[in-house]
Formats: sequence, C-alpha cells, structure tokens
Amino acid sequence: MRELQVTIKHTPTIIKATERYVSEEPYKRNVGRSKKGYELYAPDDESPQAKENKRCSISNSKSTFKGIVHANYYYHFCMLTLTFDPACNFNVQDFITCRGKFDLFWRSLKRCKKLAEVDLRYVGAIEFQQNDNIHFHILCRIPKQYKKLLQSKWKYGGLHYEESFGKAEDSPKIANYLTKGIYDKRLPTGKKRFLGGHGLDRPTVVKFNTPKIIDYMVDRNGEILTQHENEYATSLLLSNQMYNNPSMINLC
Repeated sequence: MRELQVTIKHTPTIIKATERYVSEEPYKRNVGRSKKGYELYAPDDESPQAKENKRCSISNSKSTFKGIVHANYYYHFCMLTLTFDPACNFNVQDFITCRGKFDLFWRSLKRCKKLAEVDLRYVGAIEFQQNDNIHFHILCRIPKQYKKLLQSKWKYGGLHYEESFGKAEDSPKIANYLTKGIYDKRLPTGKKRFLGGHGLDRPTVVKFNTPKIIDYMVDRNGEILTQHENEYATSLLLSNQMYNNPSMINLC
C-alpha cells in the first residue's frame, strides 16, 4: 500500500516542495555502530542494485548540502577557492592527500588568535579540474580584512577570495555551482563529497498528505525557481516570501 506524501523544506530564502508516493511499511535498515571517517557508500559489486544505492546516496547528500547552503548563506558571506601548485611535493591529484592538507589548513585557522572572534563554520565542495588536479570551493563568513592572512596560511597553492552580500535569488545559483561536480567519476567511491556543515542551520521540514499545499505555496510565493520531475517524485523550488509565517505551519 502506498500513500501520497508531500514534504516541505523551507529556509529564509528557499522552499522546496517534493511530492511522492511512499510505502506504508516502515523501512528497515541495518543497525550498528556508524563508521568514522569520510565513508559515504562503498558497494562491494557493480550490480544494478549497488549502482542504484550509490545514486540515491549521492542524490541525498546533494539535497542535504543544498539545504544547508539555502539555510545559512543568504546574506553577507564569502567564497574561497583553494588550488594546488603542481610543484607541491605531494600528489595534487590524490583525494585523500589533498583533503588532509585542507584539514590541516582549517585547523591552523582555528588555532589562530587573530581569528578567535571569527565564525569559522563553513561548507564546501571538492572538485577536479580538467587537468585532474583537485581544488576546493568553500563558503564561510571570514571578513575580507583577513584575506592576506588566509593566503599566508594556505601554503599549497593559490587562494582566491570573493565577497558577496547575497540576494535571495543567489542561494540556488550558488548551491548549483557547488554541486555541479558531485557525480564526477574521478571522486572516489565511499568518500564524502562535501565538506563541513557542522553546527549550521538546517531546513525546517514539514510533511503533508495532500498536494493542495503545493498550490497554496505557489500562490503565496509567486516565483517558481526550478521544477524537477522523475520516476520517483516531483519537486518545486520556490522563492520564499513566507518564512516565519505561521499560516503555513497551521496547515499541518
């Protein structure tokens, strides 16, 4: 038996409405201690089921990442682009090595007394360039006055700093830009494809069993930013003009 479920995820700038049919039977998952490290999903074979599980896992990670971006980076923030010098004495195309260098860099920022009062929470994406070298895109709120300090701390190559005061319509554009390489086959299986997100706000999630809520939201929000449909669900991304509006919550 399947029933209609409409899931609403809303943030200060974006509302995502997803309509799909779900099974009434509870989903049973293997229990046990979670693995530490960067593991995302590592299939033991290339069976169709393994490929589908991997696709779903990556898709869920992408959705979670976009939700964090929408919920946190809709006003004054900056984007850091970190690249590696090919002359480095390590392999600048190795995922684990480059990820480790980034972790060392960010830990050095946390230890820096000049940044003691700065919000160092961040989200980021790992990408491969056309020449197979790795680089990072990081969203954070480090003021521009610390640009030279950041450049001095990143000892492995170039650091580009770009400041943005943010607009509502920028949030989905930035999220799409940061997730454009998530399905890159050069990214190793079983490793997290996004960085950070700890301590940041998450979207508010509300669930309904009627599609009328979507019509109500379209009327209230006006602009539909994107619409996506596949064999599993139909999703709408709308500009949010009703954040903190209790009328939506009262429809629960």
